[in-house]
Amino acid sequence: MKIREDILTPKERNKAFSEGKPIDRIVCTPMLASSAVYLIGKKIKEFQLNPEVMAESHITAYKRFRYDSVGLCTHCAIIAEAMGAKLTYLEDDVARCDEPILKSKDDLDKIKISTEKDGKLWVLYEAAQIVNKEIGDEVSPSISTPGAFTTAATLRGVENFARDLYKDPEFCHKLLRMTTESAKNHIRAVAASGAAIGGIAEPIASGNLIGPKIFEEFVSPYIKELVEFMKTFNTSAGLHICGNVNKLIEPMIATGVSTLSVDRIDLQVLKEKVAGRTKILGNIDPTQEMLYGPVEKIHEACKRAIDIMKDYEGGYILSTGCDISPKAPFEYVQAMMDAARSYGAYEYIRQ
Repeated sequence: MKIREDILTPKERNKAFSEGKPIDRIVCTPMLASSAVYLIGKKIKEFQLNPEVMAESHITAYKRFRYDSVGLCTHCAIIAEAMGAKLTYLEDDVARCDEPILKSKDDLDKIKISTEKDGKLWVLYEAAQIVNKEIGDEVSPSISTPGAFTTAATLRGVENFARDLYKDPEFCHKLLRMTTESAKNHIRAVAASGAAIGGIAEPIASGNLIGPKIFEEFVSPYIKELVEFMKTFNTSAGLHICGNVNKLIEPMIATGVSTLSVDRIDLQVLKEKVAGRTKILGNIDPTQEMLYGPVEKIHEACKRAIDIMKDYEGGYILSTGCDISPKAPFEYVQAMMDAARSYGAYEYIRQ
């Protein structure tokens, strides 16, 4: 396997890719997330609460691996926390919401539409400014937003919210209105921080948990609204949903997003279903290849994905299906980047 040195910077590569122009290699974005903190000998709790630690982690990771996107994130409950949810911060794992704040549907007065000043959102914005100052000439830090559905389910509790979808849709839409407005405030603050506006993350809207009918009534309208809001900042939106989304492909595309970030799905099947209507990002398995390796298996998985998607007219980004586990060795991230610089290298002459 011959590994070729990069010719373009990530900023140059992403710009050319978005414009449909030639690039030197496939765009590759392993979702390193909070595990990057181990490169500087700190704990995940520090990463989630200290913008300097978050920034140093991602700067160190970028300088080591030279991947194409520095995505700043902590956990998908960050807007729920800003709206009033109580989280437990663990030393070596992502924060979790052990108990929903909306124990009853009469508890809506316990939460509020969040602003950039609430919760721990400020950590992301300050980290983005540090990253931009240090490496922003080469790569753009980006910050995604948890989707309205995922935030609502976190506030109410997933099981409670799932029942409410059938028994009290009016309540659900009222809650989703609040979470959507909170997401908009977050997006507005991301733009003000100088970070790129990332995609929309809806892990709880997985096809493992809900079907197309529920998706179209309670997820799609709010994603569409956020997509249109993002356009006011001259940016397009990606959509990440965990798990199996085979039955959700059409409604996902109908939201108007420009990129589908996928987890456990056959790329060949997805390629045929999407048929060039959006970019596709994914989907090296973070719970198998990227966790257990070995390096050769990661190379094979990346090569297989690149081969399947090489003629995909919508544009393909090599990535993991979800965040890489904190238990994954960093040599596996390097293996993924090596595969991109080998199997995904293109003939290119800098103009």
